[in-house]
Amino acid sequence: MKTFFDRAAEKPVALVLLVVLLALLIDSSGLTWRVEQMVADTGISLLPQEDPQNIVIVAVDEKSLRKFGRWPWSRQIHAQLLERLMRAGTDTVAFDILFAEANETDSTGDHWFAAAIARHGQVILAMTSDENPKDGEVSEVLPLPMFGDAAAGIGHTDMAVGKDGIVRSTYLLAGTAAARWPGLALAALHISGRSGRFGVADLPGENFSDRKYVYEGRWIRDRRILFPYVGGAEAFPMVSYADVVEGRVGAEVLQGKIVFVGITAAAIRRVFATPDASEGAMSGVEIHANILNALQNDLSITSAQGLPRQLGLLLLSLIAATILVYARFTCVFSRLLLALIVSAGLLPAVVMATGLLLPVVPVWAGLVMVSFLLVRKRIGGLQRSPARDPLTGLCNRRMFETHVENMWRQSERHKRLLFLLIIDVDHFKRFNDALGHLQGDEALKKLAGYLGSKTRRAGDQACRIGGEEFAVLLNMDEPDLAHVEAYAQEIVDGIQNLGIYYWDGDRKYQLTVSIGCAGIVPGKYHTREELFNIADRALSQAKNAGRNRVHCRWSEKRSGAAKGFLQDLA
Repeated sequence: MKTFFDRAAEKPVALVLLVVLLALLIDSSGLTWRVEQMVADTGISLLPQEDPQNIVIVAVDEKSLRKFGRWPWSRQIHAQLLERLMRAGTDTVAFDILFAEANETDSTGDHWFAAAIARHGQVILAMTSDENPKDGEVSEVLPLPMFGDAAAGIGHTDMAVGKDGIVRSTYLLAGTAAARWPGLALAALHISGRSGRFGVADLPGENFSDRKYVYEGRWIRDRRILFPYVGGAEAFPMVSYADVVEGRVGAEVLQGKIVFVGITAAAIRRVFATPDASEGAMSGVEIHANILNALQNDLSITSAQGLPRQLGLLLLSLIAATILVYARFTCVFSRLLLALIVSAGLLPAVVMATGLLLPVVPVWAGLVMVSFLLVRKRIGGLQRSPARDPLTGLCNRRMFETHVENMWRQSERHKRLLFLLIIDVDHFKRFNDALGHLQGDEALKKLAGYLGSKTRRAGDQACRIGGEEFAVLLNMDEPDLAHVEAYAQEIVDGIQNLGIYYWDGDRKYQLTVSIGCAGIVPGKYHTREELFNIADRALSQAKNAGRNRVHCRWSEKRSGAAKGFLQDLA
């Protein structure tokens, strides 16, 4: 794996693709879901919002409990509330209160309430679900038929509590066996006549309608949306239930408004955590008001899933990775910071343009991981630079001598031949005089690249030891002088095949090399200096013989064992 990542770090395109791959893998793993939720909450909270103008909450608060006594109250009181709201000219009234059972001791109150619902004509009642603890079967808890028949609509009050206990989303449709009941806020929006653009098929949110269930008794949700919160308890106008019933709330507060009626008294309310911890827990009726505000102001957001999610993540990671890899900043941290900022800035832009929320944390994770590779490459380059020739990238003479010393000791221990090739570019001064030093440098780079490709075995090392002079140390498991000479001839032929031509005056020349090679069995009878001297003399003989050729020599000063060994090789 180290080799793979090291090679990837050398190629910018590979790094860009690596960011994309990492982002897709991290997103599919689900490892970053908690951080993703936090980022999404922050991004959604920054979306521009309008102050709610047409929503009022009538709260069953502590004051109302003191006035009307212990909960639940006689439904005559609810009938009185509806009469007051109707006279005030309210648009739609949505009760976040269940009326699922008849009051056996106050049937008159039930009839008054049903009549008041029918007279108002724009009343939404709540329904929910109930799970049997024995078999897990879920049933619908609907309003009493006398109330449901009189109501303009019924809406579910199901709260989509996330894995972290926070309500940041809602399902616009839900029900047992089929998602057929709209949410309370959606029902209010529809009855108020403000949902002309929302048909069932046009509802925003994730579509789960293609999921098939083989039995009833399961609570099914559909059309999940994320929604922004306007604020806490002070975001929506809130009046006491008791004040409305007793006529202490002016008609101008209620006229033309969508009214949510729900419980806010601490002793009996049910509260839910919201993304903004500073707002504290929020009652269900306040959450429904926030959902309605998001729907009517087109602020509902859909978390991208499936192919749109993958394509969006692909595009987002491509943009961010391109900035990281190709931005003209020397500092990797500066490029990473710019890529993070751009990807974060694109998130709300995409939400505003498409209504889709894309995952950005997997992109950030991929950027950080690839940045680590870039820093690692930079540090490795700094560590290697004192031992590398800055022009060709091959090792310099100092590093080469260290390598020769190590291989010398190893060959001495195993009584094995060590071969050295010294390579000199023929008539390089003439080349420089004809084309200039810049072209000369380019030619040396090409030669160095070729020599590097010819030293792939462990222990082999190519080096630039002078201006136009190179050296190659060969560590062969089965030393053979004839094989080494053939190897050196391959280098001569290969460089000639590079086809580097130049003109000097009216004559055309080709760039070639001469090679002197030497072989020695390291030991007390031989030194490293002797190996270099033999190779250097062999190089001189190759030049004197006409250049563009190979000449090999080995030491004439041998111990008895070395002498027999070399004779066997010869």
